[in-house]
Amino acid sequence: MTSTSPNLAERSTRLTGLMTVRVGLFALVAIGILGAAAELAFERHWHSVVQLIPWVALALLTVALVLLILRDSPRMVAVVRIVALVVLLTAGYGVYMHVSVNHGMGAMDPTWDTLSPLTQWWYALTKSVGQAPPLAPGMLAQSGLLLLLATLTSKRVKAGAHAMARSDRSQKQESLAE
Repeated sequence: MTSTSPNLAERSTRLTGLMTVRVGLFALVAIGILGAAAELAFERHWHSVVQLIPWVALALLTVALVLLILRDSPRMVAVVRIVALVVLLTAGYGVYMHVSVNHGMGAMDPTWDTLSPLTQWWYALTKSVGQAPPLAPGMLAQSGLLLLLATLTSKRVKAGAHAMARSDRSQKQESLAE
């Protein structure tokens, strides 16, 4: 007679949940990369070197995602985390650039100088002046953050799966011995 201990069942459920979260994070990163690439293409965001920065960030994210899916060794996880942080910084730079460009466009309005600096920056941030979407680089930040979170699940899931397999084998051996 074989029985499954409650601890083993709980661990199995927990590992299945972690794997589901991991795969879900991978899917969200991939969707974010595809969505950002589509948005950049629709906006024809390639007319200057500065406009190519998000394309490079997307390429880095794509490579990092594929590497993490294929191999999640400690060294690879460290590389992916560095890439994710670089993409997060790049996204922050993108938000700053978009808001700055919008702020500069406000000078074309004759009433611009009558507004307080806080109001000017608020208009630039909310795209009330200018046409650069300040939150578009946020798609890059979101994908970078999700990839960073995906690195937190990789080692634990594999280590837990190996430990669970060892536990299963030892329980089977004990039940056969009885």
